[in-house]
Amino acid sequence: MENEENKVKENITEDIEKRKNFLNKIFFGWIKDNYDRVFLFILLAAFIIRIWIFTKTYEQALWWDAADYMATARRLAGINPNLIDMWYYRRGFLWPLIGTLFFVVGIGEIGMRMLVVFISTGVVAVSYFLITEMFNKKLALLTSVGITFSWIFLFFSGRLLTEIPASLFLLLALLFFWKGFMKQGKTKYFVLFGVFAALSILTRMQYLMFAIPILLLAILKEKHKIFVNKKLWISVAVFALVMIPQLYVHNAHFGNPVLDLTNYYLGIGGISQTGEVGVQLEKTSDLFLYINNLPYILNGNYFDAGNRGYQNLIRPPFHLYPLYILFIIGFVLFFIDLFLGIDKIFREEEIQKKAFIFVWIVVIFIILGYMAPQLEQRYVMPTLPFLFFITVYPAVFVENFLRRKNVSEKKIFFVITIIFIALLIPNFLFGMALIEAKKNSYQEIKTAGLWIKEHSNPADIIVGGSLPQLTYYSERSVYPFELAYRREMKKTGETELDKFILDNRPRYFSISIIEPEEAWAYAYPQKHQDMLIPVQVYESGGQPVLAIYEFNYQNVNSLKIDSV
Repeated sequence: MENEENKVKENITEDIEKRKNFLNKIFFGWIKDNYDRVFLFILLAAFIIRIWIFTKTYEQALWWDAADYMATARRLAGINPNLIDMWYYRRGFLWPLIGTLFFVVGIGEIGMRMLVVFISTGVVAVSYFLITEMFNKKLALLTSVGITFSWIFLFFSGRLLTEIPASLFLLLALLFFWKGFMKQGKTKYFVLFGVFAALSILTRMQYLMFAIPILLLAILKEKHKIFVNKKLWISVAVFALVMIPQLYVHNAHFGNPVLDLTNYYLGIGGISQTGEVGVQLEKTSDLFLYINNLPYILNGNYFDAGNRGYQNLIRPPFHLYPLYILFIIGFVLFFIDLFLGIDKIFREEEIQKKAFIFVWIVVIFIILGYMAPQLEQRYVMPTLPFLFFITVYPAVFVENFLRRKNVSEKKIFFVITIIFIALLIPNFLFGMALIEAKKNSYQEIKTAGLWIKEHSNPADIIVGGSLPQLTYYSERSVYPFELAYRREMKKTGETELDKFILDNRPRYFSISIIEPEEAWAYAYPQKHQDMLIPVQVYESGGQPVLAIYEFNYQNVNSLKIDSV
């Protein structure tokens, strides 16, 4: 009897050990050498920094786009079935769909914010593994340090926007493409490439532009043979399969997705059923907008973070951009072989690799200048691993020089790493200062939305500005003054609003100076004093910035509808 009990205990112990070994293999099986061990500490540091950011930002108000995603998630979760559908169907639906699941299980916004922490940390990890596959672990380690302290990733780790998750999916897709296509790996890598490429597009539709460098690389490597590469066709099939729901919904609202997106994002008119043209190049200099912004993208400017925001800072002297200087040096050193050996591009894989990175950065920056001339640094996130890779690339030459002087390899790399971290300190300080400076922005809209929620019924509707934020926090259907609650809808004017109010009897009218409105919208409460009764005013810096009025339908004489 005792022997049987001992055998049972031994079997249980053995099973537990097997499970431990299995988990250890999953989470730590990739650790092969000291570079991997050092990276584990960098990854831990990245996670801790992002958790710190989470503690600073988890209560901050959502900005326009983030509120748009989360308001849609709340609507799909059925929290208030009366909410209008304000989702813009040219956008990928994955991010609000994930948010829907979080709201359904009861962890909502806080869960999404925590998810961004893990995803942002994941970008650090994927950057390490990607550069390792493409080059070596030394450069991969230094690149991961750059991503860890990048002010762009730090700041937006506190925001529920799509760039960080889409970047993770895209970089994973590229990693699997490299393992499958460039390293001639197993079919599973082609399947994973198709899945994660689709997930990146479903998260952020604009990332379709990264198909250009990937397609170029495939052509450079196999020329016309890519059209008979069965594994690549598997990737295409998997990609199309995952994209079917998005394509179906897009087609229902805007017609042929390919024609419509080409029309909308590239400004090629007359090829979609809507006729909308989303972008138009105003001046040629816009094409180089993001290229000219590289010093700021790499370094930031922590001197002015609290005063000027993150788009319109006064540039400090050139020598205060050490990372940008290193980038220029690295750019020349890294791409010199491409420029001198361009005629060898179909025969030499190293040149193909450099051509791919050149297009991934330069061409994508030019496309962004064409598509997004308002300059949003978050749009360049997928290029940052390669930007930092080029920035640290001169370290290879420094190391080779010092090794000829009989300096130990470990000492050289240790010193280079410490110097690079020191150069990133201003970047880190800028990111944290920016987080602090923007922490309370849009707080008045959040407070107003919560007040409306508390003082209204689920079926009540609101007329107001800051549409997605007010909708999200109030959990009420909010109609903008121009009544275009989706982007593709035609904006109207004051007469149409008068008729809408008479027909639909909204409960409140909310207007602020935080986000600008048409002049007639600001004059509307004064013009209709008999109907609009002020009930709440919110101030910032001692000045009123947002007012809420309640409709009094006992007196609507000021509304004069001639004809609509």
